[in-house]
Amino acid sequence: MIVDDSMKFCNLLAQMIKEANLSNVKFYTALGIKKPYFYDILSGKVNPPPPDRQIAMLRLLKPKPEEIALFFDLAAQERNEVPADIAKTLENKDLCRELRNGIDYEKLLKNGEYKNER
Repeated sequence: MIVDDSMKFCNLLAQMIKEANLSNVKFYTALGIKKPYFYDILSGKVNPPPPDRQIAMLRLLKPKPEEIALFFDLAAQERNEVPADIAKTLENKDLCRELRNGIDYEKLLKNGEYKNER
């Protein structure tokens, strides 16, 4: 897989479909999405699909772990969202409490930005 800083979700998806030896028709048919919507995604005309559809795509593609993280990161960046894998993980209330234990709220509220220095 060729990755560079200018990679877009649509390019990664096209590359992953090719590497999975799937035809575009087989891919979008298996996902249950319409041809025009699929090609709008591939051309970058529309934002990457929502998280549930991203997960369905990855189930079909069976990528390497490092490709999964990149897939979620690029989709989130273009959707202006938290990556789907991170958002799903944050549904765990215990993990949220644990993360909040490490936040310096005084610094966060004072400066308007905060970097966790764990």
